[in-house]
Amino acid sequence: MKRIHTSLFTFVLSILLLLSCRPSKQKTEHKADSLQEEPNFSSFDQYFNNLENFSGNVLVAIHGKPIYEKSYGYANRELNVKNTAKTKFRIGSVTKQFTAMAIMILQEQGKLKVTDKLSVHLPDVPEIWKDITIQQLLTHTSGIMHAWALEGFGTHMMLYTPIEDIIEKFKAQPLVGAPGEKFEYSGTGYFILSALIEKVSGQLYENFLKEELFDKIGMTNTGADVPDLIIPNRASGYVTDSTGTYNATFIYMPILTGGGNLYSTTKDLLKWDQSFYTNALISKESKAQMFTTERNNYAYGWGVIKSDSLYRTSHAGGIPGGRARIDRYPNKGILVVVLSNNVRNTSPEVRGDFSELVLEELEKMGY
Repeated sequence: MKRIHTSLFTFVLSILLLLSCRPSKQKTEHKADSLQEEPNFSSFDQYFNNLENFSGNVLVAIHGKPIYEKSYGYANRELNVKNTAKTKFRIGSVTKQFTAMAIMILQEQGKLKVTDKLSVHLPDVPEIWKDITIQQLLTHTSGIMHAWALEGFGTHMMLYTPIEDIIEKFKAQPLVGAPGEKFEYSGTGYFILSALIEKVSGQLYENFLKEELFDKIGMTNTGADVPDLIIPNRASGYVTDSTGTYNATFIYMPILTGGGNLYSTTKDLLKWDQSFYTNALISKESKAQMFTTERNNYAYGWGVIKSDSLYRTSHAGGIPGGRARIDRYPNKGILVVVLSNNVRNTSPEVRGDFSELVLEELEKMGY
């Protein structure tokens, strides 16, 4: 009998030790759940309340679950319409990551390779562009100048000008460096990528994105911003300076196709974030390629910081009357999105300050 008791004791002790050594994943998920049960993010409220004239939407999520969502200011000041979770904001250069995804989708469809020279698919490009690869356009190493560096570009943005006509103006400009030689941020490169997407797919850029990307992951409130269309819940853009708040300068948004012409919501960008944890759009191998940096910590439409202590993929967007930032921390499952429709002299929310605050506060909570 004594031997049986000893064996039973040993068995129970083994089970208890096994249970105490269960994987930490459950602990992480429990912490995320507990944050939702008893959130205390007064420091987040304070951050945005201290930003003078901030107007926009904010979302913080862990493992796809929002833990903080707030709307500030007005979608339309003249009609006294406040921003809500449904408000659609211009996301500026955050557009570039969707253009990059479209290129990766086309590569998986066998219609191009990122190592292809531009001239393979667009034979009419100028001689100095012919050795530029698709990858160099994606990573801002093509040597093609940034759109804003073109004299008169600010004026062209206010006119109903086809993007093809704008690209023609850049064809006459010299390269700022040999292809692959250095990093030179170039919205123009992404305008060219949108033309490439249309040529290779046989569809308009916005139609391809809708069918092959947005529809597949349920991004029903994201699309190409066109001033002629009635887009429900679209935020008006504003500019605030020392003299007051004004309507932002009119922009003919199609002129920024591929590099800055999309609008979206915080909830849709959460769906976008979550798609990278699955193979809903592209394979694991293609995602790895998409987030492999070239120069200046820039990959395909994303800035990437990866070290022993931090893994962040991010991008900011700026446009007259709009600011945007998305920060993803894949190892922690954290997403931070800030969308704004009022541009001030200083807009720290798109520098990543808020994301740093989020990480600090979550760490204090034991996450």
